Amino acid sequence: MEKSVSAKTRKSGIELLRILLMIMVIFIHTCVYGGYSDMAVHYLSFPGKALYYLTYMSSRCCVYVYIVVFGYFSVTSGKTLSALKSKIAKVYLPMLFYSILIPFLGQALGLWKLNVIEKVRAFFPFTSRIWYFMTLYLLVLILSPFLNKALTALSKKEYTQLVVILFLMFSVWTAFSGLEQTSDIIRLDKIYETLNGKSLYGFVYMYILGGYLRLHVPCHNKAKYRYLFLFVSLTVINILLYKYVYSYSKIANANNNPFIVLQGLCLVMFFRDLKFKSRAINYIASVNLGVYMIHEQYLIRHKLWKNWFGFLHERSFYKTWLYPLKIILICIIVYMVCGLIEKIRTWLFAAIKALFVKVKSYRKANI
Repeated sequence: MEKSVSAKTRKSGIELLRILLMIMVIFIHTCVYGGYSDMAVHYLSFPGKALYYLTYMSSRCCVYVYIVVFGYFSVTSGKTLSALKSKIAKVYLPMLFYSILIPFLGQALGLWKLNVIEKVRAFFPFTSRIWYFMTLYLLVLILSPFLNKALTALSKKEYTQLVVILFLMFSVWTAFSGLEQTSDIIRLDKIYETLNGKSLYGFVYMYILGGYLRLHVPCHNKAKYRYLFLFVSLTVINILLYKYVYSYSKIANANNNPFIVLQGLCLVMFFRDLKFKSRAINYIASVNLGVYMIHEQYLIRHKLWKNWFGFLHERSFYKTWLYPLKIILICIIVYMVCGLIEKIRTWLFAAIKALFVKVKSYRKANI
């Protein structure tokens, strides 16, 4: 999500990855909220189940990869907290905009009714955790100048040691603590809680991994397909453990599952070495944060998966062999519609900014 150079010059491999990741996010929500997971597990035959597990487990790394990419581009920025004020505002203002606009516009259109708490909550998107990802992303952004100063001061040996320790703590230890077979021997309660990778611990951990890739893992002249092979292999291993290891299902899809973390690193190492530039890819990727905030706002989320795409909960939808293509199409439609709304928002903000500059210049000229 972090951009280190201008949109005109930056390479498009990672930007293509950002787009893919957001499609993965929407797909996961299709599974979890849209009902695809329930249908696949309880209704589909073996080929349908196999396709579901392969695509779902392949997509689980998407959230963490965003933060790995953030760390990758930010670790060498050298920016102070004061220098990041504009970036913090650039992230927070759209949060505030959508947090207020969506609920009140929806109420005006008769889509839902708001209670007092929901009305007040709309004005505090950061602290009310309307989007857990956005709150954590902002926290890591605020901490990044201090993290960067510490990380760039480490030698490669020290940084490697840190990464290994964090991997053992936040992935391996966490995984074993979640298994019933070992939960009484390996525990996390009152030590640290990662909430399946949805905590500040996990986001800082991923930021540090991204910084390590940037500083100490050299790029290649071209993309190495062995990383994609390893990505698929890790997915299959995770699925097999899910199917055949007792109680592993509790941790199989956790963000900080060690196999999922390694999957994410494989994706970053493949896409960063794709040597091409595309203004179209870069332009499309710029809407990702808006796409996430719009479709994952809790009121929109309910309407989206319970009403507008409510047919995903119906068995008849899965009786045709075309349903996987239809699900992909749904994900693309959600991305495109939300992306268009985000572009309108950016144009609106740009117009307001230009007007503000003109008014300010006019006042100065007439003083």
